[in-house]
Amino acid sequence: MTNKLRLTTAIMGSLAGLGLSAAVAQTTVSGNASFGFFAGSTDATTKDGSFSSMTKETQINLATKGKLNNGMNYAAGFSLEFDGPDSGSTDMYAEGNYIEINSGDTTFMVGADRMQNGDIHLSNASGIGYIGQDGLGAGGTAITVVGGRSIFPLHGSIYQFMGTGITQKVGNGNLSVYYVPAQATSALNDIANGAQAVDGKHTSATSSGSAYEIGYRGDLGVKGLTALAFYTSGDKRFEFNPLDKKPKTTNFGLAYNVGAVTVSAQQIKTEGVQGGYGINAASGATNGGLAEELKGQSVGIAYAASKDLTLGLAYGKADSNAAASINDEKTVIASIGYSLGAVGIKAQYADVDSYAGLNNNDGKSAKILMFTSF
Repeated sequence: MTNKLRLTTAIMGSLAGLGLSAAVAQTTVSGNASFGFFAGSTDATTKDGSFSSMTKETQINLATKGKLNNGMNYAAGFSLEFDGPDSGSTDMYAEGNYIEINSGDTTFMVGADRMQNGDIHLSNASGIGYIGQDGLGAGGTAITVVGGRSIFPLHGSIYQFMGTGITQKVGNGNLSVYYVPAQATSALNDIANGAQAVDGKHTSATSSGSAYEIGYRGDLGVKGLTALAFYTSGDKRFEFNPLDKKPKTTNFGLAYNVGAVTVSAQQIKTEGVQGGYGINAASGATNGGLAEELKGQSVGIAYAASKDLTLGLAYGKADSNAAASINDEKTVIASIGYSLGAVGIKAQYADVDSYAGLNNNDGKSAKILMFTSF
């Protein structure tokens, strides 16, 4: 059960000297904590060997909502996420920064990490994370160049970048349009104190051009169906990118539930982008070639054996145009999820053929995750 601390206040007069007034607002403080174990290995001729590690993610969320003096609804909030290390500023993120104004079926938003998006692999519904098993280690020079990354494409969304968008309820679904002036995750400074310029012409991963995303999530009028369709496009992320390719992603997925069984399928194709980040000679080279395009298809089935126990099986295949000789990466994932009420547990085992698209480079990974929210 999720327990939430609710603070209800009535603020009279002005806010921060701006002459703003606020009606009764409800503020919610919540959080979540996840701790896990990850182990992996590769079978390449040249390899770093097997390895294992603990993983962690903790987060605090603050949110408020209420009514404006014109009768419209509003919502605002932000989150602080802490991944991995317990010291220093490494892996500390500000997420879910937003202000929303709602009128009927239309919602306007400014912020980041709030708009609906395709950041999900539907086929691994009962498993842990994405289909691609990143981090299986170096299997030779070629994989070292990739940085131990699967070629199964990620979501390609721009939702984590600061921008503005509109969501319109359509039937039992939502249609959204999102625009970001800069594809950058680095935080801009205070508006009054020298916000940094990001013009898309610098050779830096923190500088890039604008982008937009159009998406739909809903049931298309069919009970038990979940459908998602997203198209993302934007300016090229890196001036030095020899591919000279603008980021573009198409992401389509369907999941259908009948009783205790859910079947799903998804296809994602990215051009010049991997999970929202540009592919270039430094981070996207595979098998001696440049990964200009990545394409992945996946299917899955999940079975709710009881109200607390879920079993899942997923299969994914990915290919790249990095080189004529690159292989299809094939991944099979078996997973199990169990609810203890306030605490959930997930475990999965993945077997990968031709990891990162390389011949004779098979890998295996095992993950266990314990999580709760409060």
